[in-house]
Amino acid sequence: MRSILVPTIAFVSVAHAATINVGNEGFAGGQNNWPGGEPPSAVIDGAGQKYLNFGGENTGFVVTPTAGGIPTSITAWAANDAIERDPASFWLGGTNGDSLTGDYTFIAGGLLSLPLSRNGGGGAELLADNSSSVNFDNDAAFSSYLVVFPTLKDAGSANSMQVADVQLFDAAGTGIFAPGDTILGVQVDGALVPEPSTGLLALVGLAGLLRRRR
Repeated sequence: MRSILVPTIAFVSVAHAATINVGNEGFAGGQNNWPGGEPPSAVIDGAGQKYLNFGGENTGFVVTPTAGGIPTSITAWAANDAIERDPASFWLGGTNGDSLTGDYTFIAGGLLSLPLSRNGGGGAELLADNSSSVNFDNDAAFSSYLVVFPTLKDAGSANSMQVADVQLFDAAGTGIFAPGDTILGVQVDGALVPEPSTGLLALVGLAGLLRRRR
């Protein structure tokens, strides 16, 4: 695995039962929900408007893109404020089955290093180069992708996870996600095991995502 702006990461990938929980609009602290103005769709809109999830760690999203493509890198852009809420790691999987009940194949995972500089909030704000990117080896396209953020920069201080935008790119640098793609905000239970105390991140592969729970 080759990475940009992050150290080399060690991975563990094994079968592990997990649950994808679909969130909803709301303001409940510590729960898988988001403000109406900061929904999951904002994470693939190409603008500074952020996606915020009060569930914090292990939250993310599922996208079923209209466009095809084989992802070989991921880029995440910093939101407009609250550095402690930035994702510090990611887990990416793909499936050609049902996006919520199918088995996800592990594609890549690793540390993210979002900068202290911020992107402007709001749907009209263009994204600046306040981002973190990771390249990875992959030769398969999938009908749906699961992106989860197992850790945050400072989970003890953060009341949520937030990120302005996330994009998967193919080898030619073409984005795979686009505004209008089907997207769901989610939180994953029992699948991702970060070990920050070792300086490495052990990411457990997702398999048998069997249940949908609202």
